[in-house]
Amino acid sequence: MNKNLKKFVAATMAVAMLVPAAVMAHPGHDTKEHMTVTDQLTIPDPGKAKNVIFMIPDGGGTEALTLARWVDEDHHMNLDDMSTGLVRTSISSKPIADSAPTATAYATGVKTQAPYLGTYGEEDCGMPGFEYDSAKANMPIATILEAAHRQGKSTGLVATSNIQHATPAAYSSHTPNRKLYELIAEQQVYENIDVMLGGGEQYLQADKRKDGEDLIGVIKEMGYDYVTDTQSMKDSKSDKLWGMFAADGMKKDIDRDPAKEPSLAEMTDKALEILSKNDNGFFVMIEGSQVDWAEHQNEPVGAATDYIAYDKAVGVAKQWADKLGDTVVISVADHACGGISINNYNHNKDYMYVDLEEYVGIIKNAKFTGDEYARRLNAAGKTEEAAIALAKEGFGIDLTEEEVKHVLSKKSFEESIGNVISKRSSIGWTTLGHTGGDVGLYVHNTSNARTLKGTVHNSQLGQYAIQLMGIELDPLTQELFQPMRDGFEKKGAKVEFEWKENGNHILKATKGDKVVEFPMDKNYAVVNGEKVELGGLTVSHKEKTWVPAKAFSLID
Repeated sequence: MNKNLKKFVAATMAVAMLVPAAVMAHPGHDTKEHMTVTDQLTIPDPGKAKNVIFMIPDGGGTEALTLARWVDEDHHMNLDDMSTGLVRTSISSKPIADSAPTATAYATGVKTQAPYLGTYGEEDCGMPGFEYDSAKANMPIATILEAAHRQGKSTGLVATSNIQHATPAAYSSHTPNRKLYELIAEQQVYENIDVMLGGGEQYLQADKRKDGEDLIGVIKEMGYDYVTDTQSMKDSKSDKLWGMFAADGMKKDIDRDPAKEPSLAEMTDKALEILSKNDNGFFVMIEGSQVDWAEHQNEPVGAATDYIAYDKAVGVAKQWADKLGDTVVISVADHACGGISINNYNHNKDYMYVDLEEYVGIIKNAKFTGDEYARRLNAAGKTEEAAIALAKEGFGIDLTEEEVKHVLSKKSFEESIGNVISKRSSIGWTTLGHTGGDVGLYVHNTSNARTLKGTVHNSQLGQYAIQLMGIELDPLTQELFQPMRDGFEKKGAKVEFEWKENGNHILKATKGDKVVEFPMDKNYAVVNGEKVELGGLTVSHKEKTWVPAKAFSLID
């Protein structure tokens, strides 16, 4: 054997000895077994975990995470020791995702199309990771949150957006239109979720809703402790907590008033404090919503600082997982956004000589985000003087005459100041929209279940979480969502739609002297004037209505 061949064989053997250790090693828990998933649509059973904490930094791709790490004082993220693979973000119909169908894939294990929430799509586009079934078109799909509740587990949703926004809504509502915030809010109220923390109070208020319903009053009647500031949240002793800290989305982390709006880490800690009281376990989805919102404006301060705030919440979740045991923490973005890059056309050839400070100096020293800059500039009358003064106050920069003109030239001042900061910081962007790249998969596992690794579809990751909880969603979907008209007409009942101008439509089934009314988006029926719990929602869209199978027993 010649010397070169000997060297090749020795190197090959050395690599072969290292690979199994790399495959089997578990971040922080070296005795855990990994599970690799192939390109099949379903995944093998990974085993069971009592608790699942599913965390989503909306829009938080790997380059945004890298920027956040560089901005962080210690250049370290809680996510760093959790990395196990990548997630393919395509949806059932297109290669680039929207939050609604991606979150639906995580919540149901089934890909769908935009802008659907908890609902099967109607387009067959032959995309990978999905086999279309026309019989299911537009049908509601049961979610992991709904199933966990029916297992006797506690459930929760936490977000820095309005809680009716796409990601939390995908776990707690069923509609083909993610923008129907009032409808989504109503469905959420009747989903029996134990902890709801975020923004979006206006969608619950009687004087703000088109239908005039006082959903805050309903929430209180259901036994929730309803809170609207940080200390009230922390002081609450209730096992059912509903916290609304803003009329719509909450402010970004470095812009918020800590007395009025809790951090994502504080909301995470409170949610887990409550949910962990249940001996049967819990499921919770926690979203850092506004990494994405900043990226849509190409604004690097908000993107980086809200990612850091999200990572602090991940640290809290890991601590709870270690304390509780039998818990799996999953962190994954729904998609990337903005095409952010550390470097732009400022340095096409000399990039290897650029100091870190150029990229992160303005961002790490910022006093507020571009979002807050825009609020203050609008409040100050959009003057040149205000644009200059606020840039100096917030970002420590002296705007040039050209930069002032640019800032004031755009409809979105958040975007225009983001352009200035990005150019000065050599941060690049390719779009104001989402991008189609894979996103990182991060898992912290203190259970005996196997840890998912490799490159998987978003729907497969959803299936992983579902199987960890020992749930089968297909039977639950059949139990919760049966076509109403077909079911009642088979029993000889007359089915009528009663249209209401305020949107509180009712479907009515009548047979003989028995009249059953089904208010839309609620979990009960009214039988001859008497309220009867159904155990699930009445959902209506695309000229079709679904009710729980239990509803048909109300008419003989």
